[in-house]
Amino acid sequence: MQKHPDPIRLRESALILALFGLFLFASPLTVWWAADRAHWLVPYALWLLLIVLGAWLHRKYSQHDL
Repeated sequence: MQKHPDPIRLRESALILALFGLFLFASPLTVWWAADRAHWLVPYALWLLLIVLGAWLHRKYSQHDL
């Protein structure tokens, strides 16, 4: 029998993902990835990382809304 995850834990994981995205794109960390010497793919790689993490969470908790 498959154990159903706690709804509070589902909300926490979505909140952590949103805070991670906020940390990446609206913090002083943007100075690092937006610098002229950074490779032009860095912002796209960060977006890809955020999308992959969201897809992984969606797949992990596919029976429930995040």
